[in-house]
Amino acid sequence: MNPKNKRTLFLTSTICIILSIVAFALSHMGGASNENYILLYVIAVLLNIVLNLALSIKIASTNGAKALVSLGKWIMPIAGVVYLIPQVYSVLFPAKTMQDTYWYVFIGILFIVSGNYFPKNHINPYIGLKFPWLFNDEEGWYKTHRLGSYTWILAGIVSILHPLHNLVFVTVPLIIFLVGVVPLVYSLVLYFKRKRSN
Repeated sequence: MNPKNKRTLFLTSTICIILSIVAFALSHMGGASNENYILLYVIAVLLNIVLNLALSIKIASTNGAKALVSLGKWIMPIAGVVYLIPQVYSVLFPAKTMQDTYWYVFIGILFIVSGNYFPKNHINPYIGLKFPWLFNDEEGWYKTHRLGSYTWILAGIVSILHPLHNLVFVTVPLIIFLVGVVPLVYSLVLYFKRKRSN
């Protein structure tokens, strides 16, 4: 791991720990049970370390879209801040809640940002749509990620619009369909078409 990656790991881990302490204090002020929070924070810090180590591997850092590699390394501190804002809101305004709305918007933005950079991904097993049959098919990889770019952006829009209607039974299946099912089926069609032509 080069010095830059080490600094990023140290900085993101430190931010996660600070956010964990603040969130722990807020949960205590709100009278919530602290045991679950402690476990959640430990998992968040460990996951941050794993993500930074995995995304520092050469194939991920060179073949993955630079913006997605950076987003992956910083996703836990970003998620920590996003998680903290509704907690602060609930302490300041106990009678109101914004958590569900906030998370749907955050997830929607993540889908849109990720989808926007999908076409810039080169073949790698760490960033992008990790269908094994695409790792040896450069054309299939690019075509699937081009389509995935549109479906992920559309899924992000669906997620952001969810608070307007709160129909979970519509939003969640539609997001799963757009994010997973459509790219999966399309990649399989390309795979079998390539096998037949060979």
